[in-house]
Amino acid sequence: MSYVTATTLLNQFSADEIAQRADRGIPRLVSAEMLTTAAAGGDMSGYTADEQAAATAALALIDGKLMDADSVIDGYLLSRFTTPLASVPRLVVGIACDLTRYALYDDIATEQITQRYKDAIKMLEAIGSGKVGLGISPAGGKPASSGSAYIGSSGSVFSREGRL
Repeated sequence: MSYVTATTLLNQFSADEIAQRADRGIPRLVSAEMLTTAAAGGDMSGYTADEQAAATAALALIDGKLMDADSVIDGYLLSRFTTPLASVPRLVVGIACDLTRYALYDDIATEQITQRYKDAIKMLEAIGSGKVGLGISPAGGKPASSGSAYIGSSGSVFSREGRL
């Protein structure tokens, strides 16, 4: 189970940016629209065979980087949670996106992207050490709840016959 899909990554950041980083071919053939369509499993028949192949390769690269991000997250959370997490908190989604984006840049990440990566790692360290909670149980799911209220009483004050 992946914490983030390619579509989530494209929505989190600019699809143009991700398409530029994921298309490693020269010349670049993958556009933001094409990558968004491919990630959603849409109809690619309007694109040439070369464009379809480039989009498939770009998606494979993104999926590989997403799996790498999942592994990093699991590595930090394994001491406190059962991984992979059954329900994925929004915080983990953001961390996975930042890790994946950084990985797509290889060694040419901007200062902002590098800082977001470092912040994501610090957050994972804090979660792993218990300084930051995810709002889920150690088993990786939402905390157990019976969904009912408990009402207690110390006894009756009145009875049918009058005051006790």
